[in-house]
Amino acid sequence: MTACRPFSFLAALMCLWMQAAECHAEIQADHSFLMIPPKKSAEFSTALLQQVEKEMAPLTSSKEKRAAVSSFTTSKGCYVLHGDLFGSGQRFALMELQVDPSFEMLATEEKVVGLAWLNAGRWELCALIDVAPVWRPKGWKKSDDDYLPVTPAEHPFELEDLSGDGVPEVILAAYVDKYFQEYFMFRWNAKTKSLACVADSMAKPVGQGSYVILHSNSGRRAIWGEWSFCRWNGDRLIEKASWHEEVPYNPPEEPFMIAKRVNSDGTTVEFELKDLESDSYTDSVYRITRQEKPFAKVTFKWSRTLQAVAADGYYPPGEEAAYLFEKLTGLPRKLYPGLEYQKRIKSLEKSVKIHVEGEQEAREMLSPR
Repeated sequence: MTACRPFSFLAALMCLWMQAAECHAEIQADHSFLMIPPKKSAEFSTALLQQVEKEMAPLTSSKEKRAAVSSFTTSKGCYVLHGDLFGSGQRFALMELQVDPSFEMLATEEKVVGLAWLNAGRWELCALIDVAPVWRPKGWKKSDDDYLPVTPAEHPFELEDLSGDGVPEVILAAYVDKYFQEYFMFRWNAKTKSLACVADSMAKPVGQGSYVILHSNSGRRAIWGEWSFCRWNGDRLIEKASWHEEVPYNPPEEPFMIAKRVNSDGTTVEFELKDLESDSYTDSVYRITRQEKPFAKVTFKWSRTLQAVAADGYYPPGEEAAYLFEKLTGLPRKLYPGLEYQKRIKSLEKSVKIHVEGEQEAREMLSPR
């Protein structure tokens, strides 16, 4: 394997992130570069299939065939997930496969991920994913000999039903960099017995109710983070709203937040929020624009000083942002991504007076109900 090959994968990822930034209504970035057609090279596919057959040979008993899902790690450190992976009563094996140097022109990494199907007692390759997963077992600690900038996933791939249809998606843990690990989500097609990548995320995709939450950020410099809230439309993910938080690297630029919501007709409305400086020890003030035009001014008047509230373990700016998130995106407040590990105020509206200035539409949208 040549040392420069990982950079080709990074270049493809850069293009993918740029595409994703341009397509908010539908998560439709082109992920085709991740897939290797099993028929692209007969010799290559045969070599990979032989690995499947070798590792799965001891697990061919009738008892194993009836097993739901189980896993193991091969003697060469490759992870294998096998069994009735998609709830169809058929047996599959999802596994890391080593790429022989003689086939380096067919893959960008030293490993790929393969999905194989046990058909009438013989294994067949259904899909090849040109990604070398990055993972370490539970309890791993970084060292000079095995250094990663963040702690990666504990498994290279997982099955999780994020669509609610009883058929799990495949979540693959990929490239690691400072502040993030890239994940790809694949949807199973039972008719064609194939996988299709439907989304990428710089954090593990999360299912919350009927939404799938994806994440992106600025990478090496922790300047901004963005969360995309999507719903399924058939086999596609459609973005319904997004939330962006940014602290610019260069002063005097001010921190800001952006809320986007997609209306039923497909049009997108964008709101920008800025926390205005205040001399008050009890008040927070936000100025909000809509489509870059003045929209509203919202004041949160706390009954105690913000410092006293914070001393009790609460996070006033997060509570305020969660309130505005709900009002501007139309999503439940519990989906706000900034307070997962914070002590929460049970009812903000009972603890804080919220005053909204602006046109009637703004007052109706942002005032407590």
